[in-house]
Amino acid sequence: MDKRYQVFVSSTYTDLLEERAEVMQALLELDCMPSGMELFPAANEEQWEWIKKVIDESDYYLVILAGRYGSISKKTGFSYTEMEYRYAIETGKPVIGFLHERPEKIEKGKSESDPDACQKLEDFRDLVSSKLCKYWNSPSDLGAKVSRSITQLIKHQPAVGWIKANSVTESTSKELLDLRKKNEVLEEKLKKARIERPSGTEELAQGQDIFTLEFVFEAKKVSVGKNNKKYWKKGEIIDCAVDLSWDRIFSFVGPNMITASSEGWMISYLNGLIERTVKDDLEEAYPDNKIDDIKIRLTTFQTIKIQFRALNLITHEGNDSNWVLTPYGENYLTNLLAVKKHNKSSKRDAVTGAPS
Repeated sequence: MDKRYQVFVSSTYTDLLEERAEVMQALLELDCMPSGMELFPAANEEQWEWIKKVIDESDYYLVILAGRYGSISKKTGFSYTEMEYRYAIETGKPVIGFLHERPEKIEKGKSESDPDACQKLEDFRDLVSSKLCKYWNSPSDLGAKVSRSITQLIKHQPAVGWIKANSVTESTSKELLDLRKKNEVLEEKLKKARIERPSGTEELAQGQDIFTLEFVFEAKKVSVGKNNKKYWKKGEIIDCAVDLSWDRIFSFVGPNMITASSEGWMISYLNGLIERTVKDDLEEAYPDNKIDDIKIRLTTFQTIKIQFRALNLITHEGNDSNWVLTPYGENYLTNLLAVKKHNKSSKRDAVTGAPS
């Protein structure tokens, strides 16, 4: 049966027009269907979901790297080209990288001048070179190497491919229909599994179980300066702790992690939770002091982060210091904070919505 394969071609765009034309021609001569930047030349956050869908529908993925890193996503800090590459790797797509053999020889107009972008490009090259890749030095050389590489890839890693509808026999059509139905059932089960409590977490502390948050604060002292003017001077750093339930902690931090948050922001949210919870008591306990600079202990923060990850409430996004809610975490947070009907007697926290 005659199959056609869809190949996603990823690269920066305006600096590689000639090279992309050679690659497209090489793929067309192999009866492959190229796709990529020509469909969406201005990659942005709004188009990212569409780009991922096209990668998902492609049989093979190739990336071309030359002298530019490309436009950078504010959300991840990576260029869209690198995001595409990482996504293809993550989803198990057969991938080949094509690296310019001598990037230092590329003309200035087609090379990065910003030091940060140059470093990101170098890091990206290191990532691509650590996996299957080829090196090229001209558009025609690139086209030839793409042709040979895709031929070998199809031979050694045959993909599903595409076939004409009129070439499918009745029995094959029925088989495909049965497979589609099975796939839909499996996808529904997978979707359900993603929002249900993960197995193996029953023995972990969670929900209304209590956790002790250790923190420090500064008790500033009043002092009198010139003209009897009072001011707060540096005070004693005091260790302290507060007991809160895991639901209380998650209900405060979770809404800020619907989109990716850095660990610095997570610490900031937790500092805010502690201050909101204990400041009145501390001011009562230290009436002659100003309570300032409340900070969670780093070891306590790390324990919370690991616990949320173990409970499958959060996961990495973009890089190791960015965290975001998992589908299960979003579902859990929704059930925790969503306002229920006819529940007027239930008292809820005015800021976080969590049970008080």
